[in-house]
Amino acid sequence: MAKRRFTQPDLADAVEGRVGPYRLAMVYRHVTGDQGPTIHVFGPVEGQHREILRFDCFDNVPHVHLGISYLDEPVQMIDSAKPFEWALDEIVERLPDYLARSRAGPDLPDDWRLAAGRAAKAFRRASARA
Repeated sequence: MAKRRFTQPDLADAVEGRVGPYRLAMVYRHVTGDQGPTIHVFGPVEGQHREILRFDCFDNVPHVHLGISYLDEPVQMIDSAKPFEWALDEIVERLPDYLARSRAGPDLPDDWRLAAGRAAKAFRRASARA
């Protein structure tokens, strides 16, 4: 697996949601040879505000970065014909697992699934308009 190369995200046109102390932001990105929606997850890590997860739901090479701004972990490929829907489902169903694998939190409220579902709904609406 390839190692990640961290770049600061441009969130000027982001659609955002919150799940407890975590901020989720979705933008559509064009990168060399690929494009698609990206879902960023930001939050507290060892007392600092960091980018924890990045789901790059690209057309050609969809993948997930764990601990993107502070770990040197390999990217994980998304094996799905619909990577954007897969990523939203993973966030709604398994966000605590991803946070743990990224060595962050999970400091989530009891209703975290409801909040994640609201963010996913907003991201779907924004994606449909794009």
